[in-house]
Amino acid sequence: MPVSAAQKLVGLIAQAVKEIEADIGAQMPGGAMTDVNSPTVAAEDQLEATARRRAALRNLQGATHQLLATLMPAGLYGLETYATFYYKAAIDTVLGARIADMIHSMDPDSSKGGVPVHVLAEKASMDPRKLSHILRFLALRNIFCELSPSHWANTRHSVVLRTDAPNTIVNALGHLRDDVTAPVLFQLPKLLLDKQPDGAFSWDHQQSAFNKYYQPGCDFFQFLATSEGGHRAERFGKAMFEMTHAIGTGPQVYKTFDWKKLGPKGTLVDVGGGEGAAAIELRWFNREKKRRYQKMASTANVKYEEMDFFQDQPAHRAGEVDAYFLRHVLHDWPSKSCVEILKRLRRAAKPTTSLLICETTLSAPVVERDSPILSNGGMASFGSHSRNLTMLTVLNAEERTQKEFEELFHQSGWFLQSVTPLATLSDYFILQALPDPSWMPHH
Repeated sequence: MPVSAAQKLVGLIAQAVKEIEADIGAQMPGGAMTDVNSPTVAAEDQLEATARRRAALRNLQGATHQLLATLMPAGLYGLETYATFYYKAAIDTVLGARIADMIHSMDPDSSKGGVPVHVLAEKASMDPRKLSHILRFLALRNIFCELSPSHWANTRHSVVLRTDAPNTIVNALGHLRDDVTAPVLFQLPKLLLDKQPDGAFSWDHQQSAFNKYYQPGCDFFQFLATSEGGHRAERFGKAMFEMTHAIGTGPQVYKTFDWKKLGPKGTLVDVGGGEGAAAIELRWFNREKKRRYQKMASTANVKYEEMDFFQDQPAHRAGEVDAYFLRHVLHDWPSKSCVEILKRLRRAAKPTTSLLICETTLSAPVVERDSPILSNGGMASFGSHSRNLTMLTVLNAEERTQKEFEELFHQSGWFLQSVTPLATLSDYFILQALPDPSWMPHH
């Protein structure tokens, strides 16, 4: 009797678990996996995101969700998928009440048997029965746990909802709640179905669902900066840090790229880099290479300068830059704007200058005859495809496939040289492009 698709998926899940445990064991000899109900920051969450563990996690995510899709009745599957918006509402509620912080202050290690719900409710000025409904809903996904009836403790997955946790995502969730979710729920479907010139077919940066929901014609980043006290802009910066930390951060992320091929000395320009995190991290791979960056005072071999990437680079750059590095820049812009940015860099490039694009790359969920899961891992690609919809909602922009990046390069005088996956738990890559010698500057 042939092995069913469901049984193949079970096999993939079992193998993925073995691979993940083996990888963690290799990096943390003698260490045990953290109990999901332990109110601590899991040690394994701080380990390097190796290619082995990343591949296994992708198979685990993809196969688990594919197994549910295979075996659940279609109507039930559709209803439960749609109802996931309740998770957002429940998380927003406990964040607003600071439930995770309260539990940590009263029973940080769960040694007291948890905190009674009536105590939490009284401190949060909430109804205890209604709070119980919220907590029990989140506990279905191991966010909080009920140690005994109506006594609540943190778990490794509710710890991130504490404002003081080293792995907190509170700012990231606040940014998603206020700046992304509302436009997604109330404006994106309407916009995508709008047949007007500034609707479904417009890629105008100022005609996004975000613009239409908050302030027509506004610029997203200007909107953040001009919020009361600049609080949205400040939170956005913290949110970006929390998000990158959640999927792997620090210099080790970039170690998979062969930096030596850029040469031992020279200049790397980090284009549109914000506050300078990437420039500092990249120093670890080549201490002698100079880096130019925006903003802040110079430090060591990193120099900071103001630059508008929609303007031509300074004339002296043509003979000195060995690499232009753009991290999470192109996904903020429609393709026409991306081509303009890259053309200006091409005009300032010498024949050996490298263009390094650090971005998410998308792959289509194509059905493969010989595999029980979709070609891109299915729900393993949830993060990259949700980021894609975020870019569409907020900036009328998009994440791109490798082929789409190649087309951008072709239009702007570059050609793709290599694609290197980064050491993260998400679909981030460095795409290296080189100057196309046949390209004419007047193009």
